[in-house]
Amino acid sequence: MYFRAKFIQMKKISILSIILLTACISFVKAQNYSKCASHQAMNKAEQLNPGYMQSSFNMFNEFYNTHNNRAISDTFLYVRVVVHVVYNTTAENLHDSVIYNQINVLNEDYGRMNEDTINLRSVFAPIAGVDSRIRFLLADTDPQGNPTTGITRTQTSKTTFFNLVGGGLAEDVKDNATGGISPWDQNRYLNIWVCNMSIPFLGPAVLGYAVPPSGLPNWDPNATNGIKDGVVIQYQVFGGNNPNTISAGNTTYISKGRTTVHEVGHYLGLRHIWGDATNCAGDDGIDDTPAAADKSNTDCDTSKNTCVDNIAGIDMPDMVENYMDYSAEDCQNSFTKDQVEFMRWVIRSKRPDIATVSFSGLNTKDNKLGMKILPNPANDVLVIEFDNHAQNANINVFNISGQLVTSINCQTNRQVLNIASWPNGVYFIELTSANQTGRSKLIINH
Repeated sequence: MYFRAKFIQMKKISILSIILLTACISFVKAQNYSKCASHQAMNKAEQLNPGYMQSSFNMFNEFYNTHNNRAISDTFLYVRVVVHVVYNTTAENLHDSVIYNQINVLNEDYGRMNEDTINLRSVFAPIAGVDSRIRFLLADTDPQGNPTTGITRTQTSKTTFFNLVGGGLAEDVKDNATGGISPWDQNRYLNIWVCNMSIPFLGPAVLGYAVPPSGLPNWDPNATNGIKDGVVIQYQVFGGNNPNTISAGNTTYISKGRTTVHEVGHYLGLRHIWGDATNCAGDDGIDDTPAAADKSNTDCDTSKNTCVDNIAGIDMPDMVENYMDYSAEDCQNSFTKDQVEFMRWVIRSKRPDIATVSFSGLNTKDNKLGMKILPNPANDVLVIEFDNHAQNANINVFNISGQLVTSINCQTNRQVLNIASWPNGVYFIELTSANQTGRSKLIINH
């Protein structure tokens, strides 16, 4: 009787395994992979915390009802980032250079410094976003106050963190007890986990996911169960210089680090541009994003105008150039003005402790451009030099409060600044060129 019961139990488990495997195969065949599972994560959060979804939607009305907080100011918001690399194989253990590149991609795209902004169609000129003045920097101090690179590495015995039973998410990667690594203080750091979310033998199931903040009193970002706050990215699509490729069927997909740009958009409150609905019934809550009947299918089809809308007096086509669409990464290049203002508003009102208005506590030692500041401390004249290979370089100088003091478009690799009128104190210099950024601290003492 015991053996019969055990056999029946094993048979049930086998049948369940077959059902789950069949579901996985159907999932992959139908979609190749899920470009973004953030909507699934929101639905899961709603199950665990009833009212979460409505609270997230309410943010958009709150945003548009607080006009006095919406204007873009000269203040830069520096977001503390920690990247958790959780790996089982050598390929999954991404090199530091890939992580640095992804941070640069975030700063370029959120700063509208990406070269492909020229590909935004002219019809979208009235709504084209501006520099969000949100910058992402690896933290150089951990929650205990110890020095850090802002990168953690955790070797795991898990070959994949994809969990169909868990809603197709990878929450186990966010916990020491389940093969991953527990988050740093989510009120103070943007936690990004990079791991493998593939279905064995079938390939990646999810490329990334995140959830927007919530005003619910019972939603604790540091909760030990449910959906933990932060961003999760499939390891092959993290960074624009990732040596790993990602394929589905006979197609190899282009990765420029914009899956992370997309998911951080969710983390800062943005929804998919089509509103996660079909037949023009969806609304992403942002007034100046063109309506669309559905997501793009990882393509760059600029012929589509699936919904009638009126934005700035124009029936605009589907905006496949928007980072919050499902379009291919080589045609994404822009946020809209309201998307930019909304994300800044979310940081100020919903995630106020993840950002600082100065470089304090952030990694400023990632100079890839050979930038030299002479002299330092400086008195009346400052010389900034950098590598000859830097193209279309820009210099931004901020004071200790994070306010922009001056901005220079460099014509040569040697810039001389008259700083006699600048007050004594600490300043921060940011040099950007192509996909690289150099930062350094300057002291002025007259």
